[in-house]
Amino acid sequence: MEMIARKILIVDDEEGYRKVLANSLADLGFETKAVNNGFDALEEIKRRCYSIILLDVKMPGMDGIEFLDQMKGIRVNSHIVIITAYTDEDVVKEAIKKGANKVITKPFSTSDIEACLAEFTKKGIE
Repeated sequence: MEMIARKILIVDDEEGYRKVLANSLADLGFETKAVNNGFDALEEIKRRCYSIILLDVKMPGMDGIEFLDQMKGIRVNSHIVIITAYTDEDVVKEAIKKGANKVITKPFSTSDIEACLAEFTKKGIE
């Protein structure tokens, strides 16, 4: 059975996290695109469909919560995974309320990301 090409958008203002995620996910067979802010992410989801969006919460300009609000006006069928160093319960609840499917806290390991993506794969990501 051929795997469906799975595209992941990485949205994080920290270059180190973007590179590690992009390289790790590419090694696992995912096609990735990494951007460093919510504005670029909005433009990207208007151009292409992504199975999964890995989204940082705290970013300059447009944070992850605002991005979730803004993307409601765009027809998007992506799983949203919040990646954040902030474990503030209110932020996590707000992200889930606005459509995030899962939250992973920084620092995380590659196996944390793999386990999360495996959950979505079982559910049948496209």
